[in-house]
Amino acid sequence: MMNPPNFFLGLLRVAGWLFWRDPVAKPEPVQPKRPRKPTLGYTVGDIPYELLAVVRISWYRKGMAYEVEEYQIEESDDAQKQFHYIVGTALRQGADVCVLTQYEPAALGVPE
Repeated sequence: MMNPPNFFLGLLRVAGWLFWRDPVAKPEPVQPKRPRKPTLGYTVGDIPYELLAVVRISWYRKGMAYEVEEYQIEESDDAQKQFHYIVGTALRQGADVCVLTQYEPAALGVPE
């Protein structure tokens, strides 16, 4: 085996030093985003009569949706309490809520 001459290795070292670029620096952290204001969408439409409402909740992290849940609240004696608990808790925790029901907002106690 023949070893390359020291002169050749020296040239490679100089070329490497001339063309070396520092790694891309990470950008400075941006100011944290303000918490988003949750929204409530309420739609009166046709759904099966055995359901009080269909509730879809969109959870956000760092300004982007990362999880969507859907609940179907069946007609029962405590259905309205379930509705208020699910919707109220989600809104207090910063999620967007969409409701599809056959009842007007006043009938479920939702302010307009």
